[in-house]
Amino acid sequence: MRVDLGRFWDSEAEVAALEAALARAGFTDSGEVARLLLELRASALVRKLDEAGRRRLQALLPALLADVARSSAQLPVLRRVLNIIEATGKRSAYFALLAENSAARERLIELCRHGDFLAAQIAAHPLLLDELIDERLLSLLPTRADFARELESRLEQLQEDDPEQQVEALRQFQRAALFRVAVADITGALPLMQVSDRLTDIAELIVERAMQLGWRQITAQFGVPGCGDGARSRPVNICAAGYGKLGGMELGYSSDLDLVFLHDSHGERQETSGARPIDNQVFFVRLAQRIVHLLTMTSAAGRLYEVDVRLRPSGKGGLLVTNIEAFAEYQRQDAWTWEHQALLHARAVAGSPALRARFEAVRLEALCNHVRRDTLRGEVRSMRARMRRELSRGDAARFDIKQDPGGVADIEFLAQYWALKWAREYPPVAMFSDTIRQLESVASADLVPQATVDVLTHAYRTYRAAAHRLSLDDAPALAPVTDFKETRAAVTRIWDATMADEPQGTPL
Repeated sequence: MRVDLGRFWDSEAEVAALEAALARAGFTDSGEVARLLLELRASALVRKLDEAGRRRLQALLPALLADVARSSAQLPVLRRVLNIIEATGKRSAYFALLAENSAARERLIELCRHGDFLAAQIAAHPLLLDELIDERLLSLLPTRADFARELESRLEQLQEDDPEQQVEALRQFQRAALFRVAVADITGALPLMQVSDRLTDIAELIVERAMQLGWRQITAQFGVPGCGDGARSRPVNICAAGYGKLGGMELGYSSDLDLVFLHDSHGERQETSGARPIDNQVFFVRLAQRIVHLLTMTSAAGRLYEVDVRLRPSGKGGLLVTNIEAFAEYQRQDAWTWEHQALLHARAVAGSPALRARFEAVRLEALCNHVRRDTLRGEVRSMRARMRRELSRGDAARFDIKQDPGGVADIEFLAQYWALKWAREYPPVAMFSDTIRQLESVASADLVPQATVDVLTHAYRTYRAAAHRLSLDDAPALAPVTDFKETRAAVTRIWDATMADEPQGTPL
């Protein structure tokens, strides 16, 4: 039943009467609930509401309190709901939506029952309340195809080819899509690895659209880049390769994007087709700058992603867009072992299908034929030791899940070491960019015992799940040193057996 708030909106109302009404409605701590409601009544939100907004809030509150009273976590849920109401501000149409749509209201209560993360997302972006209207929110698992259709629909609704509006549409799409993934994640409907898959899908769709948008903007100024010899000319292709978490399909909700841009321009003539043509390399630099700007600019709806382009050949001093053949030559002749480790976690994620296929061929050929295997163990071990020294945040009381011995990075480096070591004889071990399938590949090829890989994949999933839970609470990936003791010891034994100067037989 609805909560009778009596003369609550009258500043002269008796608090005792309010507490009694709340107790009758089923609140176990009616005094604290009354205090929270009185804080809302005195808030800037209520003071700034117009008469229509105040009526809508007055209509909503009794029904909302009745729903909260039935919750298994009354006070935490109420605090989150009231934060959302205050953040909604003058958008009082949402008060009406929730008052009139009991199903949407119940979905809001359910989401607030699952902790702070989802409630904080809605409070930060009240437009997400629109998602509560969809009855499938808590039952239908999101897919890449769903996201692609939604993005297409949002962009089709734009009235004009306005770059700012398009970026705003991308951001609104991203925010709603991330929210849907988070709902499936936090309610337990979507396993962690699939959460990362869906977050990766969202990022790839956005990068593809940003590249298309950047291409239209720059070609409108300078024409289309072409290349060839003599009178013959062909259009130039570009693509983007994702490294790191994007390449390895391990994105989190706030992950950066590591991107490398590539082109296939060559020949004696390399220039654009505009009235005042420019050299293709100048075009590519401006295009890459525009794409990065689109992905990182702050719109009314916020920023899409942080983007890091420092993994391109020759580092931050190299060209923003690299010729695919120059990239291939660099990987053959000049790349360090750590760059081949990074290449293992790289994938073509957007742009020309033909150039994406060429990148994948270059990647596999470099990993199979141009790794310095005579010094591989020592270089991998040295890089890992350096990372521990420089990046670990652990101490005597806390275990850094990512960087400390026996943690995530040890497992990733083992997978990379084995893939690089055996890629020449068994190319399939270097085909996959994610750690789990790299490990499973060396087991399938009978290069590492299945039992060893089972230990590592179980540890990897356990660690990632723990780090993910901490990230949802905006906490660092640190655990008490008493946690994961057996898991850490098992990973460390495998690391020591594999990375010893003289291999001590088969890894345990």
